[in-house]
Amino acid sequence: MNPFLVAFLFFASALGATLVGFLLRRKLPEHHVSEHSRGVIILSTKLVATMTALLLGLLVSSANDSLRSFGSDLEQMGARLATLDRLMKAYGPETREIRHTLREHTAQSVLVIWPEERERMIRLKLPGSDSPPAAAREASARDVTDPVSSMTVTPFLPLIESKLLELEPQDGAQRWRQGECLRQLSILAEQHWLLVEKAQSTVPATLLVLLLAWLLILFTTFGLFAPRNSTVTTVLVLCAVSASAAVFVILEMNSVTSGLLKVSGEPLIRALSVMGG
Repeated sequence: MNPFLVAFLFFASALGATLVGFLLRRKLPEHHVSEHSRGVIILSTKLVATMTALLLGLLVSSANDSLRSFGSDLEQMGARLATLDRLMKAYGPETREIRHTLREHTAQSVLVIWPEERERMIRLKLPGSDSPPAAAREASARDVTDPVSSMTVTPFLPLIESKLLELEPQDGAQRWRQGECLRQLSILAEQHWLLVEKAQSTVPATLLVLLLAWLLILFTTFGLFAPRNSTVTTVLVLCAVSASAAVFVILEMNSVTSGLLKVSGEPLIRALSVMGG
């Protein structure tokens, strides 16, 4: 779901509910908005406002945890990629082609999910080389509108695994390093799919509908009892903007691979900068 569209829907709905409240004030009999009725309505509105605040807090906390968890897992993946490259280097020159494959697909992953890093990737010089990754030197980065879909079909981990299994260790040290490389690769594959799952997690639509319904109740009540002057109208518009902004932030933080608040690709870029030396 598009965070901008959903946030605008919340904003427009809040303003619409306020206008409905203004109209109801004109049409309702006077005893419906008397002091006694007003007291009960205000108490009921406080209950709805409390539940709305709790739900907003829950959604913000959940979205923040999702963003931080994805970033933490990405840091672990970057460290493991660098470790795998070191192990393959220690194995011997037989792994040169495998290491090259690992570097190029890491660079391609960065370009797919973080296309804004393309210029930086072009300037990146690999250790032991005077040129950037081949993926960054292409005429244009892969045109992928859905980075998550691209992550689900990435074939390079099975390819590297098959190449590692084809190695023929000559001594105990090489056998240990081959086994350790395969172990690290297995953990990388698990982390990869965990990241894919986290990248696809979204805010449940039921919670958004419930939040919208509660906001409609609140703003209708505001319009019902609010005096009609420019100050009150300005405050109500600002409240609608604030509520819609909170929804926008929640959806943005849940979109960990896209949008204004997506996770930085710095861990993978740092790993790439030391791979190949």
